[in-house]
Amino acid sequence: MKLYEALADAFVREKVETCFALMGDANMHWTGAMADRGVECIYTRHEHAAVAGAAAYARSSGRVGCATVTCGPGLTQIMTILPIAVRVRLPLVVFSGEAPLNKAWYNQGIDQKPFVDACGADYRALHDPATMVEDVHAAFAKAKQDRMPVVIGVPFDVQQQAHASGLAVKVSDERIQPKAAMRPDAQLINQAAQWISSAQRPVVLAGLGVVAAEAKDACVALAQKSGALLATTLPAKGLFRDQDYFLGVAGGFATEKSKQIFAQADLIIAIGSRLASHAFDGGKLTPNARVIHIDIDPQEIVQGRKAADLLIASDAGLGAEALTAAVSAQEGWRTAAMRKVTEEALVLPDDDQTPDGLLHPMAVVKKLSEIVGADAHIINTSGHCAYYAAQMNRHPQDHFTVIREFGAIGNGTSFALGVAAAHRHRPVVLIDGDGSALMHIQELETMARHQMKVLTIVMNDGAYGSEVHKLRADGVSYAGSVFGRPDISTVAKGFGLQGHTVTHLDDLADLYAQFLSSDTGALWDVHISDQVASPQILKAHKAAHA
Repeated sequence: MKLYEALADAFVREKVETCFALMGDANMHWTGAMADRGVECIYTRHEHAAVAGAAAYARSSGRVGCATVTCGPGLTQIMTILPIAVRVRLPLVVFSGEAPLNKAWYNQGIDQKPFVDACGADYRALHDPATMVEDVHAAFAKAKQDRMPVVIGVPFDVQQQAHASGLAVKVSDERIQPKAAMRPDAQLINQAAQWISSAQRPVVLAGLGVVAAEAKDACVALAQKSGALLATTLPAKGLFRDQDYFLGVAGGFATEKSKQIFAQADLIIAIGSRLASHAFDGGKLTPNARVIHIDIDPQEIVQGRKAADLLIASDAGLGAEALTAAVSAQEGWRTAAMRKVTEEALVLPDDDQTPDGLLHPMAVVKKLSEIVGADAHIINTSGHCAYYAAQMNRHPQDHFTVIREFGAIGNGTSFALGVAAAHRHRPVVLIDGDGSALMHIQELETMARHQMKVLTIVMNDGAYGSEVHKLRADGVSYAGSVFGRPDISTVAKGFGLQGHTVTHLDDLADLYAQFLSSDTGALWDVHISDQVASPQILKAHKAAHA
């Protein structure tokens, strides 16, 4: 047995079923060994797409994502997705390979560790054949326990060495000690209960920690007893879609009517949320509210902003349950009138008029909300169009993926690969901008080759949307942000997908039915107006020029 085969066996013992790969000298034998062992290998056209696909796979499946790239330039190509995975706390293991040890000079040789360290990920150079297999299982334990990406570097000449099989090793699950349940401090719970009793307009804000702890019902019970409204962070979007008194997502992507309600809140009970700046619209969302933070790692200062006033270290479910038991029942703002107000807050506006006669992005999203069923998995990316896609507030949380940390566009197509690989029987709907889609449009060919059921909806304004609106507001040249509309649908057809250019809303229902009944993926090139700026952009620049 060669060492690369033993390393592949280690990944299989870690229950890796899918690996996103782009091969080169330093990883091609290992990748082949993975495929020989029955691992589904998704062969991408760019290294970034491989690791981004693994990141979305991890987010949407709850399993460790696995990817592989070659050494040197293969590794440097993933420097954008690694910080994203670090900030989202996604467990990944990336097999990168390394330059050969036994050559004085190698063209693709580079010290890889500083690159990975700079991204905040963990780098492990595996050079000792005697411990290498053991080190792989330790890397998986690190990725799982600390929820972070771990990059493994193995020199490819060492991979070719013979390996003595039959060595006893512990897999990652055997290395990780179970964590004791983190129960909240009783005094802090009593203090929080007093704050709730004096509040008239509380809001329970749930993040992905609530999802991970399966604490939805505990949060609902707390809101009902305390008279609070319900809301989620953007990543936990849709968690309370079946509940009354639901405000949708908090932050800059909240609906305009929901923002008016948030502004009246006098207490936020944030559970399992990182309290990121975006979730509070930089502090403008709830200017008059105190914040209680219930989390396994509660923070007072987050991203340079005072985010919480009372910190309670606790598992999400246990904290919510303890607080529910401690509070006295009160109406708060759970009245019949407020129920109607919150329902109306999530109704999308009838915005359909544009200066140039092209489609209004809100009108497109409203139509998509009507025709895309809850069985579809929606992916929302970054960029100007992301605001509009985030308005689909009635979609289930476990069928919605958003990874926006680091503010990078160009990820949507790669994320769609990961979600489609994790959920083969779901139709996947990616809503992306034209600038973002064109960055990695080659991955449409990957979708076609791997027969992935993905509908890519390109909200095409012929420009970098955020930049064109900001530059216009600043009264300076925006020429470098406007590019026109290339025939993207024909590009999709060239890669073996369905391709359609959309200029009328009435076409969407039939096209979606056609996508569902087809065996292939599809791309819609939806021509939207570049004259319509999102409310988020408008408010930010109004404040900047005030």
